[in-house]
Amino acid sequence: MSKIKTLLIGYGYWGPNLARNLTENSDFDLFGVLEVDQELHEKINNDYPDIKVFSNLNEVDSPYDAAVIATPATSHYEIAKQLIEQGVHLLIEKPLATSVADSEEIIEMARNKNLKLMVGHTYLYHPAIKKIKQIINSGEIGDLLTIHSERLNLGQIRQDINVMWNLAPHDFSILCYLTENYPITVNALGNDFIKKNMHDIIYVHMEFPNNITGFVHNSWLHPLKSRKVIVVGSKGMIVFDDTIMDNQVVVYEKGVDWDKITKGEKGKNSRFEIIDGNHYSPDIEKAEPLAEEIKAFSNWILNDKVPITDSVNGLEIVKILEKAQESIS
Repeated sequence: MSKIKTLLIGYGYWGPNLARNLTENSDFDLFGVLEVDQELHEKINNDYPDIKVFSNLNEVDSPYDAAVIATPATSHYEIAKQLIEQGVHLLIEKPLATSVADSEEIIEMARNKNLKLMVGHTYLYHPAIKKIKQIINSGEIGDLLTIHSERLNLGQIRQDINVMWNLAPHDFSILCYLTENYPITVNALGNDFIKKNMHDIIYVHMEFPNNITGFVHNSWLHPLKSRKVIVVGSKGMIVFDDTIMDNQVVVYEKGVDWDKITKGEKGKNSRFEIIDGNHYSPDIEKAEPLAEEIKAFSNWILNDKVPITDSVNGLEIVKILEKAQESIS
């Protein structure tokens, strides 16, 4: 295989970013874009005049190697089944599907046909998240205690899925990556102010092995845009702010000295000494997370190197989503 002949399905919010990265990666030959919204066809033709535009899969009349699915989440399952039956490798934007049962079915189908099935948990390719993991693993902030991740804004409100299925795959995948585990328990609270039975605000609490807790807050009803991950260790803390360009990661020498008592006997009146030291922003490599994700997809197809966001990872995130949804309902 000289180049991976690839079809992009969906040219809405995320599709243009995928198209740009696919055309910039020399391993791919993006021959076509499928978009059901006819009003977007002119934009696609203007952006990529040499690429074919399709309205449905039946119009695609030549074989191809791979497809990237960037359509509404509720459509992932049916589209994936069709493409797997045709023998096509897949990169599916998060979430993999909207149920564990559907996810397991398409994973089994892909496995039976020896096809690659990857999920777009893009933050696991973010240099800042990789750096945070390095710092945690180095022991610099001590034992990992808790991680808080939030993704808040006024909108973008979806019609097909609630705020958790829309945003939390990012947060859940980050927490699982940093803890190197999947949660033992998942509990959630949510509100549906805009549309009944479509939660627009959610809070999720997770318990991980080694007594690590995780908290996720997602909202479509927030006055300020916030994309933060806060990591708390026994010797230090880390804050990642994805809404700023410079110094996105700050490491703080903050915490509690668990051994030193400032006053009183050990017991209910004892006071612990607070550590409040220096802070710094580590050097982080410059790389676009989506470009790294696309590179991982080609590396899997061409070199059989399994990415961190394979179908197993995608399924585990859907399991968390489903457990959280069950606890809200």
